[in-house]
Amino acid sequence: MEMNLVDTSDLEGALRRVYGQIPSGVLALGASVSGQLVGMAVSSFSTVSLDPPLLAVNIRNESTTWPHLAKSERIGISLLAHHQGEAGRQLSGPDLGTRFTNIEHVVDDSGAVFLTDALLWMDATHYDSLEAGDHTIHLLRLERTAEAEIGSPLVFHRSRFTVVVEE
Repeated sequence: MEMNLVDTSDLEGALRRVYGQIPSGVLALGASVSGQLVGMAVSSFSTVSLDPPLLAVNIRNESTTWPHLAKSERIGISLLAHHQGEAGRQLSGPDLGTRFTNIEHVVDDSGAVFLTDALLWMDATHYDSLEAGDHTIHLLRLERTAEAEIGSPLVFHRSRFTVVVEE
């Protein structure tokens, strides 16, 4: 296969296509803030450290959801399972007030919100932040975790949800 390299210095569309080629899992971040459920879907994240246990989530600077989540002492992180594409779409939607409508979830005593049937639950606190262009990298310290016995992850690839195909 032959490919042609394109200068991306001023081609936002080209970068979106390139970044879209990189598959990733999908996280739901959630918290109960002053009695209101706040949540968002995130596909730009990575594990960072075992000691201390850190996860990085990359959030657009213009996000209107993150400032609400950041008010919570604890943030629930759920790794979405292959059948949770609709939940991923809903948590990415414009209406903050209905993001958890008809999505099965658990509100922990800490205020962290987790999606039922997710593959992983991670209870996190905010550790640090680093500005990085049009995003901010938020380091979250994992305080508690739980994992499902079986299941396949939901994957975000080429601006759509898909699943892992096992060979």
